[in-house]
Amino acid sequence: MNKLFIASSNPHKLEEIRDILLNNGIDLELVCPKDFGCEEEPVEDGLSFEENAYIKARFYHDLYHLPTIADDSGICIDYLGGKPGIHSARFLPEMDYPHKCAYIVDIMKDVSERSARFVDCLCFIDGKGSVHYYQGVNEGTIAYEPAGDKGFGYDPIFVIPEYGKTEAELGEEYKNVYSHRAKALKEWIIDAKEKFQ
Repeated sequence: MNKLFIASSNPHKLEEIRDILLNNGIDLELVCPKDFGCEEEPVEDGLSFEENAYIKARFYHDLYHLPTIADDSGICIDYLGGKPGIHSARFLPEMDYPHKCAYIVDIMKDVSERSARFVDCLCFIDGKGSVHYYQGVNEGTIAYEPAGDKGFGYDPIFVIPEYGKTEAELGEEYKNVYSHRAKALKEWIIDAKEKFQ
């Protein structure tokens, strides 16, 4: 497998995936929608991380006929009943991420139950069109205030209890090994080394 299509144009996600793969001995040419000048996007109307990951993977695999990885991820906060969950990227759409983080921290300022988790479901459609799923979960808590500038999205408010720091404080060295996306990708890498290369 020489080329691997990554079903995302998020530069932060692409860089993170590239680093995780390289750190695990997978050296592939990663391509994404922007490399093909593609502005089409699938409608992510699934009811789960798995369904949304599949929708993205199938959409781009059918367009370019390349082995394709798509993931859907989000933060699930117990106090909010598991929200924003699959709607994490579209949660409070009028706000950027710093304001979303500030909003969550504010509504939870007097809440003692702060458990949360990042969930990542990865869908891989291989060169034969077969579909495979992998999942990574990272448990943590919601910070009392945002901290750190080494992450993106909700990283500044997601605390890793054993470190007492947010993912945005811990940065790439942590995320490329222990994040929800890293865990899902490592499961794929095990299969990739055995089956797909």
